[in-house]
Amino acid sequence: MPRPSAAREAAAPTTPVQRERARRILRVAARLGADRGLDSVRMADVAAEAGVSLATLYRYHPTKHHLFAALMLEYARELGPDQAADDDDPVEAVAAMMADACRSMLARPLLGRAMIVSINAIRAESQTTGFDLRGRILAAAGITDPTPDDLQLTGIVEQTAYGVLSWAVMGELTPDEAQDSMRRACRLLLAPWSD
Repeated sequence: MPRPSAAREAAAPTTPVQRERARRILRVAARLGADRGLDSVRMADVAAEAGVSLATLYRYHPTKHHLFAALMLEYARELGPDQAADDDDPVEAVAAMMADACRSMLARPLLGRAMIVSINAIRAESQTTGFDLRGRILAAAGITDPTPDDLQLTGIVEQTAYGVLSWAVMGELTPDEAQDSMRRACRLLLAPWSD
């Protein structure tokens, strides 16, 4: 079967049945990605184990990178201030949230690597990812009306997070080193928020 074009826009599930099907696809992809890694996951295996046709899978996720980038988006939706430290300090709240994100992603290193590689591949194609880490950072810090400086700081923290996670999933940092690096980076980069 020929591969669908990566340039095609992915379909979004709209009905409850479609949303459940899409969740099932992501659950299977997460399990297979954690067990096998990106290169060894076949779209046909995901479709078969999710109980959907290959055409349905490709309708939602035109490529394997789209599939694992969608998993990253789901993961990002779980991040938020409710995972941050019970602290009035916005810097510590963000540091706790970002360190927890590192810990979570690195708990299943093959899946973490698949998601990071895929989100980078999608971004390299200049396609939108829907991944709003900046919004999560602002929410954790309790900032509802960000200034241009706040937006720049959140962008730098997001870039740093990708760097730390990329190094960790490639084996250059241990999970503990990644968490420590992320906490320290947040404290250094977001120091203006401590005033």
